[in-house]
Amino acid sequence: MLDMIQETPGRDAGWLPALLREGYLSIPAITDAADITKIRAICSRLIAVRAGYREGRQFDMVGEDESPSILRVPQILRPHLDAPELRRTRFYLAAEALARSLLGPEARFTFDHIIMKPALDGSAVPFHQDEAFRDPAMKYQEITIWLPLQPVDMQNGCMQFVAGSHLGEVLPHHRGGGRVHALECSGYEQNRIVSCPLPLGGCTVHTGRTVHGSGANQSQAPRYAYSLVFEFPPSKCDSPRTFPWQGNAPTNRDLREQRWRRRGGVGIMAWRKLRRKLLGR
Repeated sequence: MLDMIQETPGRDAGWLPALLREGYLSIPAITDAADITKIRAICSRLIAVRAGYREGRQFDMVGEDESPSILRVPQILRPHLDAPELRRTRFYLAAEALARSLLGPEARFTFDHIIMKPALDGSAVPFHQDEAFRDPAMKYQEITIWLPLQPVDMQNGCMQFVAGSHLGEVLPHHRGGGRVHALECSGYEQNRIVSCPLPLGGCTVHTGRTVHGSGANQSQAPRYAYSLVFEFPPSKCDSPRTFPWQGNAPTNRDLREQRWRRRGGVGIMAWRKLRRKLLGR
């Protein structure tokens, strides 16, 4: 998975060795408090108005997502569709520069997402690999840049990584319940888990194969996080592979998205794709 990163010109000579070795980075500062205040206000508003819910873009990450009024851990995919100003923040510009320094100048923005863990909530995000959600027929060279919108530690659910787990293949995964979106992997080395507390303005970076998760938010305040994903254009795998866990029954999120597509969503998606092409984004 790392061959293309190693061969790419223009890579960052400082951060890259640690990313290649461990599969993650912990960076103490990527933006400032004013920028985070702006991003958090946008994220809070989008969750409150249920942005993207009808499309299946807002859903319960760890529950069965049976009602928009009961989302244990709300997640929104591609929130920039609802708030384009997210791509004009200091964080976005710094993250884009960081991604290109790590992956090379051809790295492109793929998508973003918001996760909010309510205060005193017992829901953890299980350990998983992001590539387990992707098309098994394709090869990916991607990184996620994760920005907590408040200081984070073990009490409110900082990121945890399994050091070196990106060097292997995609591990077996399973769903925690029949209609739960989140995946959980097995077979990783638990003695290699590293926790990454961060001050306000810090971020983490991880590859698509790095096993990671986060604990429950046991603090008195909601825990927000905003992530950006950058990648090279995917390419076909040299040999076929399958992800059996993707053959499970569709989740409630999946069913909402399917209904939305049938009722005109396909046309909206085509327009968004054309607009991105026209804008060069």
